[in-house]
Amino acid sequence: MIELKEKYNLPSEFAEYIGLEYANLTTDKHKKESGQFFTPKQIANFMGNLAKPKTNKISILDPGCGTAILTCSLIENLVTKFNLSEIDLTLYETDSELIVEVKKVIEFLVSWLKERNIQFKFTINQSDFIIENSEAFNSNSLFGFVNTKLYDYIISNPPYFKISKADKRASIAKELVYGQPNIYSIFMGLSAKLLKSDGELIFITPRSFAAGNYFKAFRQSFFNDVSISNIHIFESRNKMFKNDNVLQENIILRATKKRNHQIHITVSECDKGLKNPSELIFETEALIDLKSKDRILFIPSNKKEANTLDIFKKWENSLNDYNIQISTGPVVAFRCTDYLKTEGVINGALSPLVWLHNIKEMELVYPLQKGSKPGYIVNSEESRKVLLKNKNYILLRRFSSKDDKSRLVCCPYFSSNFETEMIGIENHINYIHRPNGDLLENEIWGVSALFSSSLFDTYFRTFNGNTQVGASELKQIKMPPLSDIILIGNKIKAYIKPKKQDIDKVINEVLLEKKYVKNTRSTGDFKRAGVA
Repeated sequence: MIELKEKYNLPSEFAEYIGLEYANLTTDKHKKESGQFFTPKQIANFMGNLAKPKTNKISILDPGCGTAILTCSLIENLVTKFNLSEIDLTLYETDSELIVEVKKVIEFLVSWLKERNIQFKFTINQSDFIIENSEAFNSNSLFGFVNTKLYDYIISNPPYFKISKADKRASIAKELVYGQPNIYSIFMGLSAKLLKSDGELIFITPRSFAAGNYFKAFRQSFFNDVSISNIHIFESRNKMFKNDNVLQENIILRATKKRNHQIHITVSECDKGLKNPSELIFETEALIDLKSKDRILFIPSNKKEANTLDIFKKWENSLNDYNIQISTGPVVAFRCTDYLKTEGVINGALSPLVWLHNIKEMELVYPLQKGSKPGYIVNSEESRKVLLKNKNYILLRRFSSKDDKSRLVCCPYFSSNFETEMIGIENHINYIHRPNGDLLENEIWGVSALFSSSLFDTYFRTFNGNTQVGASELKQIKMPPLSDIILIGNKIKAYIKPKKQDIDKVINEVLLEKKYVKNTRSTGDFKRAGVA
């Protein structure tokens, strides 16, 4: 063991070695069930370097420590920035086998700090971080957090996996939870409550918390407790945790108890570009409307996306203002097996069933067989509860595949497509409709073109970090005036099969005429930001 330690100059280097050795002996199943993906050293060092100096006596929490590489990197960076005299470290880890390895790393860290005359006290907790700190959620207590320890720094690469609402941890963190929660958001929300008044947290997490109903309660709580100062984006999602084959779109963020008036966004392709990332600075209110209920976090990664945000801010209306609503297809296949048919003829007793694969860019392709998916649904008194009246719609995929160039894939649907009274729309599809009325032809073409455009795809990517397209996210998108939508529709329908370039040309023409694009103000220019 002594000979092994002599090969490494820094505790973080040793922690990375321990992590690689442990990961090679661990099954993919164990990693997935535990949400356990170790942070590469380049990323750990970048995160540690985000920390700002405070006093010479500090406390640190790593709530899901792994091999403690983040803790080591944070301490190494703080030691170089100012004269530390005392460190009080608290670690949490539930993997009993990994605890053995963590102790080896901490032993190295103890020796390294002793050489620098820094007093070091540490606690390794083999227990659940959320359960052990449940007291922090009792914010209505008259005396505050009586038995809860607060920290100067909290740094983490939390586990990523979904838990049920019945899970004890979800019950403890009920103020953060809606639907099926992901454990990482509870780690973030709880950590925000465990900071001192001048404390800061530094996390690497999926960016899926930035929007959507499932994370709405989390965002309300999180942004009440802390304020984001830094966000780092990786352009390539498959190179950060390449040893573990992780394709999650992750970001690094730094947040503080103190309110920040600006957010610094940096961008690199992967971990190799962390020393010289691009940087853009935004006013906080330009990326988060803290007065809104949704508190969506926009994360533009380049000047084009920043300009796109400016365009949408000029619009005041949503589809709902035009009496147009967005809903989710009511046919859940496994609950409707008695009504589904793979063969038949569309007539009064049998209606078409539209699936995700039937929706192509600006085109409904039906029939189109995919595997054994049934293309018909029985039209009966019993099945009417999941059928829709055959009228004009816009159909939009709720999920985009990794092969799709655009996150938003939609097509017009006209009642004239089928001679039938009712149709079936499967649950993986959003449908846009006018309640108690019908969408006009130019409205259909116009809205379909907007959602199929590069402009809307770029905007959607600034707040959506996964392949899901939720109705709640679509509802909040601001739209141009209805007259412009109709004008776009009138131009688009002249094309037999409009392509992306046709759509972008028409939309640019209409919006340029209205001066939405021509007069947009850039929020700032990217520059190269050197990072030690």
